[in-house]
Amino acid sequence: MSRRRVLQLAALAAVSAACADDDGPRATDSDAADASTEPSAATGSATTADVIVVGAGMAGLSAARRLADAGRRVIVLEANSVVGGRLRTDRSLGVAFDLGASWIHGTEGNPITDLAAAAGAPTVELDFDDVTAFDEGGARWTEDDFAEAEGRFEELAVRVLEEGDDDDSFEEILDEIEPGWADDRLRQFFVSTYLVFDTGDLDRLSAGLFDEGEAFDGPEVVMTDGYDRLATYLARGLDVRLGEPVVSVDDTGDEVVVTTASAGYTAADVIIAVPLGVMKAGTIAFSPDLPDEHREAIEGVGFNAVDKFLFVWDEVFWDDTDFLVYSPERRDVFNWFLNVDSLVPGTPALMTFAYADEARTSETASDDEVVALAMAHLRDMYGDGVPDPVAMRRSAWANDPFTLGSYSFTSAGTSMDHFDVLAAPVGRMHFAGEHTSREYFSTVHGAHLSGLRAAGEILDA
Repeated sequence: MSRRRVLQLAALAAVSAACADDDGPRATDSDAADASTEPSAATGSATTADVIVVGAGMAGLSAARRLADAGRRVIVLEANSVVGGRLRTDRSLGVAFDLGASWIHGTEGNPITDLAAAAGAPTVELDFDDVTAFDEGGARWTEDDFAEAEGRFEELAVRVLEEGDDDDSFEEILDEIEPGWADDRLRQFFVSTYLVFDTGDLDRLSAGLFDEGEAFDGPEVVMTDGYDRLATYLARGLDVRLGEPVVSVDDTGDEVVVTTASAGYTAADVIIAVPLGVMKAGTIAFSPDLPDEHREAIEGVGFNAVDKFLFVWDEVFWDDTDFLVYSPERRDVFNWFLNVDSLVPGTPALMTFAYADEARTSETASDDEVVALAMAHLRDMYGDGVPDPVAMRRSAWANDPFTLGSYSFTSAGTSMDHFDVLAAPVGRMHFAGEHTSREYFSTVHGAHLSGLRAAGEILDA
């Protein structure tokens, strides 16, 4: 079962019902910019365009690309020093480490599949069933143990969906229907890595809406040379102004006026393609104020925190499987390791994750503290002789002022109509981003499609 399988649990519930019923993320060891992530974008001195696009992430670049290809004059304003937004790749250790998005979730019919091919971005399919699993204390789980726990997790998720309401939290209902669920550490792993990772904080996640969203069929694949290749491909030839954080958007005059920390720009239309975390923080002042329903939607939709960590050694000491699982009492941190050697043979590295509050906590920890926790887990799995890594890289999306988190999720305060509201234009202001996609929120393909939709609103006007 892939992690995105959770989106298919609604079908399981229906059957049951019928029968009964990625200044940015920081990197250690080196702060040098990677020239390969610089945009192949043109820059200019003009301050007037047909359309201003705020944000050079996937949504903003997709919108700008479509508009420019249609002959519109477009200026893209990006707060960071590189394009890509949450598509961010660190290559300073000789391997492409995606600090943000890594996966194409379902390749069949997914527009990112074709985009990756056009960008010449290689991918590798990983097998989510190719797992070596350890319990706390170092004992290995058998394949039967793993499959049984996975099945119990699926059953629990369906029961939560059946018995919970939209305004209930997943954790609240889970505690009611099975108070001792967390005593089963392997089942707790599935709740953590197959649910919290993909959605959001268990105590905030909606019990009735956690399964919402659509999923493409086909395998899940990982970019082996960096997801940012897609961003640089889309940005080619565009007028992208880097280091230009937008502070206000004024739609009260004859033209829309967009003001950054250092300049002012005017256009007939503007597309706001910044992360939901930035919208929640009120970093951009809007004139007139956004309608009440927009502000309610911004507040109502949840925004998760997920961070990624890359550890590199001189040689491989772990099992030759695509994934390593560890089931400690402490959930949501360093319990799932991706074997980078499976992606790029000859690369002795592991990538691991922290989710929700553990991600936020990790961002306050020192590099030494992060390494110590990861090594405590790995040494419990493989013995005290496991050496410290020779290098480490990490993301910090929750504290990045230009993201303030990772991706949206259906919290207990969310209505599915909120996503439609977030996508609705207000005057000459249009909105894009994964959080504006009712069907594909929290995904790169959702961001891409939202950018095309916002551009289409302008072209079709």
